[in-house]
Amino acid sequence: MVSLKSFVVILGLSTSVFAKPPARWGSRDAAPKSTVYEKVAAPPVGWTQDKDQKLDKDATTIKLRIHLIQQDMDKFHEMALNIATPGHKLYGNHLSQHVIDAMISPKQESKELVMQWLENAGLKEYASLSPRADSVIVETTLAKVEKLLKTEYSAFFNAKTGEKVARTLEYSLPSILTSHVDSIQPTTFFGLRNMGSMIKDFRPNIAVPSANVLDTAAVKGCSGSSITPTCLANLYNFANSTSTSLTAGRMGIAGFLEQHPVMTDLTSFMSKYAYYANKNEKYTCELINKGTCPTTDTQSNIIEANLDVQYARAITQNIPNVYYSTAGSPPWLGSGTNTNEPYLEFLNYLLALPDAQLPNTLSISYGDDESTVPLSYATSTCNLFAQLGARGVSVLAASGDDGVGSTCQVAGKSQFTTLYPAACPWVTAVGGTTGTSPEGAWSYGGGGFSEVFGRPSYQNATVNTWLSTDKTHTSYSSYFNASGRAYPDISAQSTNYLVYILGSAGGVSGTSASTPTVASVMQLLSSERIAAGKKGLGFLNPWLYGAAASGNGFNDVTTGKIVGCSNSPAISGAGFSAVAGWDPATGLGTPNYGTLLGISNAT
Repeated sequence: MVSLKSFVVILGLSTSVFAKPPARWGSRDAAPKSTVYEKVAAPPVGWTQDKDQKLDKDATTIKLRIHLIQQDMDKFHEMALNIATPGHKLYGNHLSQHVIDAMISPKQESKELVMQWLENAGLKEYASLSPRADSVIVETTLAKVEKLLKTEYSAFFNAKTGEKVARTLEYSLPSILTSHVDSIQPTTFFGLRNMGSMIKDFRPNIAVPSANVLDTAAVKGCSGSSITPTCLANLYNFANSTSTSLTAGRMGIAGFLEQHPVMTDLTSFMSKYAYYANKNEKYTCELINKGTCPTTDTQSNIIEANLDVQYARAITQNIPNVYYSTAGSPPWLGSGTNTNEPYLEFLNYLLALPDAQLPNTLSISYGDDESTVPLSYATSTCNLFAQLGARGVSVLAASGDDGVGSTCQVAGKSQFTTLYPAACPWVTAVGGTTGTSPEGAWSYGGGGFSEVFGRPSYQNATVNTWLSTDKTHTSYSSYFNASGRAYPDISAQSTNYLVYILGSAGGVSGTSASTPTVASVMQLLSSERIAAGKKGLGFLNPWLYGAAASGNGFNDVTTGKIVGCSNSPAISGAGFSAVAGWDPATGLGTPNYGTLLGISNAT
């Protein structure tokens, strides 16, 4: 594989490895030499230091996760790729977590050295090994963490979201540990946008098209101004599915920021718009990190969750749907227990589940600019996505709603900006389209080339073809990394989804809408396989770029363009055009369920 090894970014400033850990570190006054381990030049765009906010660092507690360097990750990546590649002898042989852990477990030496470091700092009683033994968890005060990491946490404020967090821009480690630790958070990572849902626009109290308008539309159910489950069923060819009462498998929806769906809104939506005979189907909640899932709400933080749940529930027939409600946002200010980094809590929760309790498909509508995510964090979480794929989970993430970027400035130079986790090569990135006769690229849909992760082998030939034959991007070639992981992989409608919000219909736009749509279509395919005695699809991308693409499983999108850089005058309006075949505007195109089902059944 061209760049499997590049998937692992190890931030180590020292390569010294001890055959045997030292018995003692010496006194606390004679600690080993430390070096700056990770440093960011400035907080992400939108965040500013709040110098007027005073932190009670002795009262505020923090849950620090010290992630240890894992062994043989390149070998694991190769195996995970083989498991996901049709035609390989390992295809579909998904692994249990204990098998993965045995393969990539950190060295015992790493665990011992970190625990000695904590003991020397007087923090051993606050430390514990994570259930999978890949991290050391320290729960203590902010003041003690500052002393441990030789750093200073400050208050930061995001004027757009109203969030206040405690963060540092750099921290240090003893030199002896830099070849044993790959990331420590929460430190330099400010969290996924907002932690940030990919909703571009919400229009409340819109007029609902009449039935006769929907029936006479060019695509049945699509009025030209609103998207409904019936529209999607006809547009993506799952309207005539021979199976109309699938129950096998499990569909998963990720929820953060105390956002949760409202059951009464789902009932109203399903009563009016359910396509299948499943209007009485509901969802269940699994609570992570003390998450909540009330059945009613009078707040406005329900749009993302309602959108995801209503369309997943409508499309996935009678398949169980689970909403994973993960509490917390990046460290909040004040005293008391700190819920800290919910994204890591969420991924580790899933990986700890028994095989039978994992979702087959997971829809994630959250992300942030790749350049704002520390390399160590991006690498460690991307590796967690790889593990989910090897377990048999198809992970789909929104590609973003800023086209090729907003500021288009990275480290002081003009450059297209990319989104994480969409840019992780172990995730299926979902872009956006608009219009139905024909579909065209949605101008705000995210797309591009990762600056962190190398291009994986499964898309090598496809992307090389675009690079060598497409003439629409040549004037922008200097603004993106042509050797990086390219996305999106696939797309779907992203504008004007009808969603019930506190009893009224509203219109929602964004790749937050396309992502649960495509994820639900993929869940239908996996449930068909499970019902036939096969394994679910698992990590999708090798299948998408291979058998599915060669079997014409997608509706090619050849009109429209994603744009961006409105805040960068030098390249304002730059972007990528939708052309024949794969492109970084809409990926491989939109799903044709009927064709994909035949390909899946034959795989």
